[in-house]
Amino acid sequence: MLITGVEPVVLRCPIGPPEAGQTKDWVNVLVHTDEGITGFGRGGDVAVISGDLAPLLVGSDPRNIVSLWDRMYEAVWRYRGPNRAGMSSIGAVDVALWDLYGKVCGQPVWRLLGGFKDTVPAYADGIDFSDQSPEAVAAKIESHQALGFDAFKLHFHRSDPQEVLEKVRLCREVIGPDKRLMIDVWRAWSGPLAVDMVKKLEPFGLYWIEEPVRHDDEPMYMRMVQASTKALVTGGESEGTLFGVRRLLNEGALQVVQTDILEGGGYTGLRKIAALAEAYHLPFAPHGAQYPDINCHMVAAVSNGFMVSTCPHVEDFQIWSRLYSPPFIVENGQIAMTEKPGLGLDLDWEFIDRHRV
Repeated sequence: MLITGVEPVVLRCPIGPPEAGQTKDWVNVLVHTDEGITGFGRGGDVAVISGDLAPLLVGSDPRNIVSLWDRMYEAVWRYRGPNRAGMSSIGAVDVALWDLYGKVCGQPVWRLLGGFKDTVPAYADGIDFSDQSPEAVAAKIESHQALGFDAFKLHFHRSDPQEVLEKVRLCREVIGPDKRLMIDVWRAWSGPLAVDMVKKLEPFGLYWIEEPVRHDDEPMYMRMVQASTKALVTGGESEGTLFGVRRLLNEGALQVVQTDILEGGGYTGLRKIAALAEAYHLPFAPHGAQYPDINCHMVAAVSNGFMVSTCPHVEDFQIWSRLYSPPFIVENGQIAMTEKPGLGLDLDWEFIDRHRV
């Protein structure tokens, strides 16, 4: 079996409320073989996939995934850099190679990667709530709770600290005392401000606080935050290499590792990072509310797989589930893994052809 083509597929889809008239381009990738079996992945950069990676892969056996990963990494990391277009493109192609390999073997990816469990918990992950009123944010969380979720995450990028407190307070009232409530601060706070904020947030029983501090001295700031709260302090989504994650763990910065499925180099890169996290007795919860369809395989495969984030399917800005027939929908906060080969996803070619650029 040989790779005959690596094809980026760009979809331009409506996003947000219909009256807004907004669109977003979504990159996907297909790896074709001479035996007619095709692997599917999501994300990456069209120029990197077509210009840098495809020439390396065409003519190779797609089952030699680790060898191909090393070849891609050596080709692009020097000038693309970790955490940039190079790593996310490697990640997208790697996912497609594992999907293809699963189809060849007649096995699901989650089982080939380790097969630790067949059900994965998911939490409702919303958009940036900075520009919404506290009442609107609480209503949004209430709508997610009605879908059966029992864990919820709020994103804050530009919110005034007092407004963050009010939004968290109202959301805790809506979901009650026992369900998990998390926040993602997007590296917005200085270390001292983050310490002050987590102390004020303590009465609301946050389950985790994600990327609360600026990137300039992140490990030290993260340790300061950990000492000031009972909540888990999580992050690392933008650390795209094993070595970057190792630095964060050596410096005691993280209590949950959240490397992104694409920027971490797909399944081949992430299973190394998950093993590294396990060596530090830490859970692994890969970043990506738009990627529960692929993250679930990683979390199901490893013993320290924790949760996956998902943008609930009722949201206007959620488009990725429509790639598939039937659509990929998380029900009652759980993803039941299947025995279907590869990623177990059937592409909706009518949808793809309609939105293809």
